[in-house]
Amino acid sequence: YSSSPSSCECRLQRQHIDTMAPSMFDDTTRLLFRGSRRPVARVMTTLGNSAMVMYIYVTYLLGVEWQRFGSLGPALAQEQMTIRAYLQTWELEPAFEHLRRFTFSEAMLNNLPVYLAIGIPVSLILIALEQDRVKALQTLVAKGLPAMKAARARLWLDRYLACFRVMLVLILLIAPCHLELPRAHYVCAASAIACGAVSMSLYLVASTDFDSIAVPAGRDDVELNRWTSRVHYIVRPIIKGVLALHVVALGAGALKAEMLGDDHWALLFGVLETSLILGYQVFAAVFVVDDVMLCRKAGELAPAKIADEVSPGGASVGKMAEMASGNIRERFLGS
Repeated sequence: YSSSPSSCECRLQRQHIDTMAPSMFDDTTRLLFRGSRRPVARVMTTLGNSAMVMYIYVTYLLGVEWQRFGSLGPALAQEQMTIRAYLQTWELEPAFEHLRRFTFSEAMLNNLPVYLAIGIPVSLILIALEQDRVKALQTLVAKGLPAMKAARARLWLDRYLACFRVMLVLILLIAPCHLELPRAHYVCAASAIACGAVSMSLYLVASTDFDSIAVPAGRDDVELNRWTSRVHYIVRPIIKGVLALHVVALGAGALKAEMLGDDHWALLFGVLETSLILGYQVFAAVFVVDDVMLCRKAGELAPAKIADEVSPGGASVGKMAEMASGNIRERFLGS
């Protein structure tokens, strides 16, 4: 046994740092702490995706024979006007034909290459941006919130990120599972919307305590105070608004399903469905508020500060290493 107490202490502290640093800072350092292009990337990505959605649906509407509006679908008997009539007999194919009119799903059938050409890179960029934003926020709450609240916020942020990734994958799968495969399509589309609503709800839960992130004693952190105010008055209300749009679109969908032959209800649902898709772009874009703040505070969240990072149990890594190395020193001197 030839190691000195000082070398044991250094090795132990280095071990704590090495095991914690890769999971928290590798990607964050690469994409967050180098330059301020992240806010621009987020805004340009969501604007580009919004333009694609608008192009697909407006092009579809321009091709509608509006002089026949009101009788675009086949004539239906009174008992065939509701989706329940088809569900009772399990004759789903005619129901699918009536449901598709004026939907974004029908609009994208002729633009699947455009949907994928824009959607795939947008999804990859958003996943990378969200992954690094969440990691940086987890570091921020670990430094500024009490241990229990910090651990809870980090847990909900992890759950949000996982659900967000699944949502984007399902949104991309809507292209191969298009409307010509109605059963697969409706399952995939419904699952994507459900994941979207769940991810927004999870983020609302995760960000509950963001406005109480503590500023170090003796300092007036204007940037942090401005950010917490924007989260409270801008980010969270916008997310709640997009969640409310889910309810409105669902109500319009229910009315359309009860009046299958009515083009007016079909058009209303199609417009609200497309508005909901655009709302998802707003949901992704509003986090530019976080990107701006985190880029400006990158130096304070740099990996060099990791020794002071708060663990979920409440003790910092540096203090834990110091206590453990003290025990090693006592045993070494005793022997």
